[in-house]
Amino acid sequence: MARAVRSRHDPGIDLLRTDRVIVARGVLADARCRERLDAMLARVETAQALEVLDDGDFERALAELGPRQGRPRVGLEARGRPKALVAFGMLGPGRDPTSRAGGAEDEIFPGYSWRELRDGREQAAEHGVRCQTAIEIQSAVGCPFDCAYCPYGSFVSLRLDVEHIVERVTALVRGHPDQTLWKLNNRSDTLGLEPEYGLARALVERFAELDGPTLMLYSKGDAVEHLTGLAHGGRTVACFTLTPDRVAALVEAGAPGPQARIAALGALDRAGYPTRVRLSPVVPLVGWPEAYAELVERVAEAGAPELVTLWTLSMIDFAELGAIVPLERLYPEVLAEARAAADTLRGDKGAPFPPATRARIYRELIATVRARLPRARVSLCLESPAVWDTVGALRSLGGGAGFVCNCGPRVTPEALRLVELGRPRRRARRDRLPGW
Repeated sequence: MARAVRSRHDPGIDLLRTDRVIVARGVLADARCRERLDAMLARVETAQALEVLDDGDFERALAELGPRQGRPRVGLEARGRPKALVAFGMLGPGRDPTSRAGGAEDEIFPGYSWRELRDGREQAAEHGVRCQTAIEIQSAVGCPFDCAYCPYGSFVSLRLDVEHIVERVTALVRGHPDQTLWKLNNRSDTLGLEPEYGLARALVERFAELDGPTLMLYSKGDAVEHLTGLAHGGRTVACFTLTPDRVAALVEAGAPGPQARIAALGALDRAGYPTRVRLSPVVPLVGWPEAYAELVERVAEAGAPELVTLWTLSMIDFAELGAIVPLERLYPEVLAEARAAADTLRGDKGAPFPPATRARIYRELIATVRARLPRARVSLCLESPAVWDTVGALRSLGGGAGFVCNCGPRVTPEALRLVELGRPRRRARRDRLPGW
């Protein structure tokens, strides 16, 4: 398979540099998996010989990478280092794809099911943030990019039996008609593995046939050339995470640059895909308001995203912030507020920036988005009720049980069109999105 030509900060981004490559023996016995393996190996750079392992040994090698919880972030120092492991396995046909409960045979990585349940009630109880419960589709854990803030940059593990995955997803979606938006690969980057992987194309085509539910491709990748000509039927949403150039060069240097992502968004927008943007993570460097205004202006020139979601750099205690972003590059007032709140916010989901700081940042960004993308809805991600309530301009999107969430289980393009723009709605009118 020919490799796509892409625009990068670094021409080496296409390569997966690694200390070790392992392959489950079953991959070599399946002609389609073997073809994908050969295509993916063209992107792998390693000095070690390929290791072919029996299934049990393959899964044990994944387990040796460490537990699900508390994974270390890449940080500024580890960027560009070879990944500890790149692993190619198979998921298999499965037993009961409609069930929410999964056993070890359904794991794509130790502790991660191929149908991962995101529990909104758990997020509220344990972290005090608003989130919506949904099942997420996972075929890979570990990211080809190595963004400084990410805990999944040190390895890549993916399942190559795309045909089995697509059939499992089809049965799962049909078995859960109440969920109409299905997010793909939250702990990897699907477009970062394309077009060699081929899963994005297969699922776009399958969701077009299902005629109802919507797939979400969630990425900071830019490999979309193989998707633009597909008959997608409007049943795939492309969501791109974006940061300004200065932020990307600092903490996302291993990923396609913002302009490459914006170009990819524009290409899919012109091809008729609904598009969304996440300004995530928002890193308030010196001059951040101007930098984000310029970024949003470029988005507006490329396409018309239906939703823009905001999320500040989060889940990082102040004590480790300097390992993720140079402290002297942060806006002084924001840095001072984060330092003053360090003890209070230790272990808090919203750390390192205190709620009042985050709310102030969001208000600035909301004004920017509404000035340049007046038809786009705006939302927050994993934020506390206090911040939602403080940012009053978002009440038109809810803020209670019916708040609009980029990854919400029923936030399809059709549902978004029912959400009014501008002034807040009365609570009684939230039933315009049934079941929320």
